[in-house]
Amino acid sequence: MTTKQSPLIQAVRSSDGVLHDLVAERREQVETLQKRQAEQLKETETRGQLQTKSLIEMLGKDYAELFRKLETRHADAAKRTASYALEIRERMEKSATTEAPLTAHPELAFGRLIAPAILIGIRPYYATLHGANGSVYWQGYNPGNFDLSDFASGSGPGWFGTGAGSFTVYLDWWFAFKPDASRYYNYIVNVPFHGYYLIHADDGFWDSKEAHARIDISAQGYQYNWKARNSTNVLDLDGQNINDNDRFDGWRTTYYSDLLGGGDTAYLLVSSSFYVYARGGGSYAELNFSAGAANYIGVPYINVI
Repeated sequence: MTTKQSPLIQAVRSSDGVLHDLVAERREQVETLQKRQAEQLKETETRGQLQTKSLIEMLGKDYAELFRKLETRHADAAKRTASYALEIRERMEKSATTEAPLTAHPELAFGRLIAPAILIGIRPYYATLHGANGSVYWQGYNPGNFDLSDFASGSGPGWFGTGAGSFTVYLDWWFAFKPDASRYYNYIVNVPFHGYYLIHADDGFWDSKEAHARIDISAQGYQYNWKARNSTNVLDLDGQNINDNDRFDGWRTTYYSDLLGGGDTAYLLVSSSFYVYARGGGSYAELNFSAGAANYIGVPYINVI
């Protein structure tokens, strides 16, 4: 799916030096965020392993033997959850084929219909999909639908934060807008989602397990310099004893306001982040917008008033 190039997009592309710099700056920012997340996870694992070792030594041989026997239970729990996740994935892939696509663009602001005379609709003309492994999965002009997913699984008892997995995928869309007058402009950002989530954790007396899945949409404007940034949470599931799965479909909306100078191109970065975390054997979190033809992230649409 592609979008037609407006005269504004053609003009911006002919002098894309500003966009090139903004995309490069954003890439460095995401790399820093993902590197910090991986380092924190590694530090927690190292510190937790030392604390676990100290605890077992303090409790003595009998408890140490008990903990070794419990390890097989954590491994079995992980196998059961992997099989369960496969069943859910197959079911969600089949159910997605019956979902009606989102075709009509929302034209509401704060619950009220926007008058066409004051409505300007814009689509993204550049996008970057930052992978959970730190690489760039896709980047370029005229972005269409995106297939993306990430998951995290845990291992062991989860004591002191050990046996945890955590990843975040970032999907960035870049918009260009040339205001005709100097004033405040309101952006109503609409992002279409077609997918599902799966989150499972079974915390017990002898372990510490948890699973977490979260999706946020943020917006930040740029004209001459970066403006303030806002963020809206659209999904947040977290628990030590949780077993939940469901579809995640429909438009999700966030609002942004910017004071712009008339006649000069303004940019808006809209980013969706997909975070998953799981700690302890059998714990699992998945956000899936790729399984099956009907699961994807659609092209966002912005109403400017």
